[in-house]
Amino acid sequence: MSNDTYLIEDASKQVGDHALMERWRALLADSDSHGRVYQSPEFFDYLLSTATQHAPPQLFTVKHRWSGVVVGVVPLTLRRHSIDFSAGRLRLGSLPVPSVVLLGSAPLMPAEPALLDLLLDFLLKHFPQCQAISLTSLPSDSGLWRCIARGRRCYRTHVLNDWRDCHQIPLPASFDAFMAQFNSKRRYNLKRQQRQLCEHGGGQLALRCIEHPGQLAAMSEALSRLSTPEHRAQLWTPEEMHELARHGMLLCYQIDCGGLPCALMLGLQSSDTLHLFNIFHDSALDHLSVGTTMLHMAIEDMCKRRNFKRIDLGYGKPGHSYTSTNVTVQRAHVLLMRASLKNRLICGAHRCFSAGIAWLRRRLR
Repeated sequence: MSNDTYLIEDASKQVGDHALMERWRALLADSDSHGRVYQSPEFFDYLLSTATQHAPPQLFTVKHRWSGVVVGVVPLTLRRHSIDFSAGRLRLGSLPVPSVVLLGSAPLMPAEPALLDLLLDFLLKHFPQCQAISLTSLPSDSGLWRCIARGRRCYRTHVLNDWRDCHQIPLPASFDAFMAQFNSKRRYNLKRQQRQLCEHGGGQLALRCIEHPGQLAAMSEALSRLSTPEHRAQLWTPEEMHELARHGMLLCYQIDCGGLPCALMLGLQSSDTLHLFNIFHDSALDHLSVGTTMLHMAIEDMCKRRNFKRIDLGYGKPGHSYTSTNVTVQRAHVLLMRASLKNRLICGAHRCFSAGIAWLRRRLR
């Protein structure tokens, strides 16, 4: 698809082309998206290598029509989302929404409303089986959201589950600078908790960094010890973890206390961000604040040996957080629904239902 200025093409078969990969990486380096790890060639290759239960990812390029210069790269995949009508544990119904998922919740291209409209028009026409374009974690202060808000409406914008707070822990250049953000009492308590955990292990407290495939067998044993089968069913499979590690994206931390695993942290790394997904710990050691110690020791390692600028905790309120140093950003799962009467009615019904549930909750308080 093209207009007078730009041409959009399916480049899925060109993945591996040296010139395209170099341009892709250059666009990625210039991006300020919080989801860059999901837009990377490595994550694309990971999705290709694990595409057994779902369709493989696809890659599209945006070029200047006459010069042929690639100005945008759009990695995406197809998924089936759902619009749920539920209140707490009561689920009244769900409507499937086949969707085009933009990896990283943003295209790697200039933030121009006209270009965005061209891309969205193209995707909705290229994938007629899909009813929406999905941006699973779109920041409310992003240039993309501003473009969507003022762009011409070839789609209906529907925000699932409203805007929600996402926590981040900024990481300064040194661990001393990080610790200096706390008052003396908090610094003392953090050191005391770590010392008490070490004493509980007979003087043996070791931090393990897990990022290579050969380290996964021992981590799997720790995960079995520290989590339930229900939790493990919601995590990456062993095969997926192996591929994430093989592509250099996996970064996990484990604490061994007295030679036994007592805490485990699962994450993905990009150039300057650790995306933290889970912290598991031995519940018998709750009185020793082992989850907080886990995070504290991992931060020390990140500040001393890596160039991370932040830890991204994603949606929700973290169970173990440094509330005095955390910052929050608002993000939402945004669906750009195909313009149709059916989708208009679905979005309207879901908004009314959600507003009614919110009103009822306020009344019950």
